[in-house]
Amino acid sequence: MTRRGLTALAAALLFSGGAMAQNATSLTEAQAGQVRDTDHVKGDADAPITFIEYGSVACGHCADFQQAGFTAVRDAIEAGDVRFVFREVITGQPNIAVAGFALAYCAPDEQYFEVIDTLFANMGSIFAAMQEGTAQTRYEEIAAGFGFSPEDVSACFSNEEAIASVQTANRIAAEDGVRSTPYFIINGDRLIAEQGEAGYVYTVNGAPLTDSEGEIPANLATDTFRRIIALYKGG
Repeated sequence: MTRRGLTALAAALLFSGGAMAQNATSLTEAQAGQVRDTDHVKGDADAPITFIEYGSVACGHCADFQQAGFTAVRDAIEAGDVRFVFREVITGQPNIAVAGFALAYCAPDEQYFEVIDTLFANMGSIFAAMQEGTAQTRYEEIAAGFGFSPEDVSACFSNEEAIASVQTANRIAAEDGVRSTPYFIINGDRLIAEQGEAGYVYTVNGAPLTDSEGEIPANLATDTFRRIIALYKGG
């Protein structure tokens, strides 16, 4: 990575530890499933389903979920069935994760999710730019769509509050027992992939999630999350 902004960001990560803490104490199921004041939330507060995603804008599987499974979540948000919570985690390439979340932090609150969506959509080009040493320029191009100047981007990457916010979110995710992304908690239930009768399926407390079609596969497909949402809405 090049230029002052990303260099400052990399230095901050070096001295604080960018990876998830491995010795954190897991919180209780109820604590992790509660909506917090620091959460990024959209959807009806009275929705019957609270859907929490721990994700990273440097995580390929998170981008896959955004393109597929999140389609079902988005539809449910619009229908008033889901209150969606996104929690930041530093997985994947740490500099990319923190840089992206810093940009989202520096944007107006009402643009947070739009910035996150754009970063997921452009993840491939960001990684390619990083390999070419032009990551800052790519971020400047993306951020220009939200009214950022190149100077704004550099200032954001050097913003101690922005970086500290991401690091704090990452630490809390580790305390919640999150070790990989994407990771989901729905109405307080942690979805865990385990071996089922016909491959890996989503389970809760060791029991497979099952609907009229059978066990729900542990993948990131749109139909999978439509089934999960329908199951929780019906329950």
